[in-house]
Amino acid sequence: MIRHDEDAQTFNIDAEMAVLAGLLLDNDELANVQDWLAPEDFYSPDHSRIYECLLELCGENKLADAITVGEWLQDKAGEDGRRLALLASGIAGTAYTRANVVPYAEVVVEHSRMRRFIDTCQRALQAATGRRGHSAEQLASHLSTQLADIAPARAVGPRPYREVVKKFAAQLRDRHLNGTPIGLPTPWADVNKAIGGLRAGQVIVIAARSNMGKSLMGFQLARFTGLRGHQVVEFSMEMVDTDVVARDVAAMGEIPLQWLVGNGEHASVEDSDVYWAKAAPAMDGLMAASVLIDDDPQLSAPQIVARSKRVHRRKPVQLVVVDHLHEMTLPGKQDEALERGQALRDLKGLAKYLDCPVVVLAQLNRAGAKGERPKVTDIRGSGGIEEVADVILFVHRPDVYRADDRPGLVEVIVGKGRNIQTGAVVSLRNEYQFQRAVDWDGPAYEFDEQPQQKKPAPKPLGRRLGSRANRSGNDD
Repeated sequence: MIRHDEDAQTFNIDAEMAVLAGLLLDNDELANVQDWLAPEDFYSPDHSRIYECLLELCGENKLADAITVGEWLQDKAGEDGRRLALLASGIAGTAYTRANVVPYAEVVVEHSRMRRFIDTCQRALQAATGRRGHSAEQLASHLSTQLADIAPARAVGPRPYREVVKKFAAQLRDRHLNGTPIGLPTPWADVNKAIGGLRAGQVIVIAARSNMGKSLMGFQLARFTGLRGHQVVEFSMEMVDTDVVARDVAAMGEIPLQWLVGNGEHASVEDSDVYWAKAAPAMDGLMAASVLIDDDPQLSAPQIVARSKRVHRRKPVQLVVVDHLHEMTLPGKQDEALERGQALRDLKGLAKYLDCPVVVLAQLNRAGAKGERPKVTDIRGSGGIEEVADVILFVHRPDVYRADDRPGLVEVIVGKGRNIQTGAVVSLRNEYQFQRAVDWDGPAYEFDEQPQQKKPAPKPLGRRLGSRANRSGNDD
């Protein structure tokens, strides 16, 4: 149990005065701290007021020294103006160097973060003892969100261009010499060629109509990545965790899913013995997968963000899979399409924060289920989703609509992408009985157009004189 010592000092007045003194001596130093040092970070209200004055004067491209700050405070600070002007003059008189503005500002912000942490914990304690109808899970989720919002002392800002060029050059060299892919590889070679893998900081939406296999592909991505030693977090709002594992066992052991979930009464005794023999090593292999599953059915985007960050603090997360966007809880205060877009925007922020790809599964409108290849406007609430998503992939199975139309083919269609060819179509083979899709090894198809249906052969009106049938003596 952590005890809070009320006598513990959660502020440093000397550091606050040193920051203000350095800024009054050299206004150019403000650019080094302005984007991460806020007025409310100062413990002293007087120091906070003086810092606000510095921000306003420098924002107007005016000189901010002891005299101009004093004039501003006397003009706008009311009855305290004269006292604050004298304080600012005294602080400016102690300035002798600008060299330590940044480290002193970090001290100020660190104390501010500690005060916020203590305040958050105290309010959480009050909420827990007061209850007010909230469950422990709801309170814990809210607390996690509040704690995650306590930003680090130094915010990330613009970087020198040459640093970014060096970073890109290192990636390019590694890819050229070692064949290192840009993003996390997927289980499908042609998908990797089409989109360049799952890239860090991106949101990849996999959309399909019901029973097309989007969840199957999402879980296959998670399983494939986790078995390679990368930390993966799965959020399954449709299935319980054991259903997800059953699908993984089916894929790893090539065992029919129906038998694994108890619907395999038709299987013979011999078949059941074979399946049992396959299931044990498949489960042993999955035990090594670095995958975490959360099957809470009513998660909001802030809850997913908070839980992912909590996992990331223990071990860096390298892939997040969310099944699916249209099962997520929304605030219900605005239009659904706007709130879906905002939820995806929150997940985009998570992808950048964790520096990993976030794969989000999405549902298509049922009204468009006519057999045509899906397009972006078919996604439910497509406006905000199209705007935020970095990559949109559609899963389409022609044989769902016509059994004789390229049976076993699964099309992965690139609906949107940055630095990739939009409209590209990748072929995969349906092995859904084993809960997986694999690289296509069948005949090549032309994907620029929908396959045309064969026209029925016209019935002959009569036998043509001199036909080959007559010459051969065939009287049929």
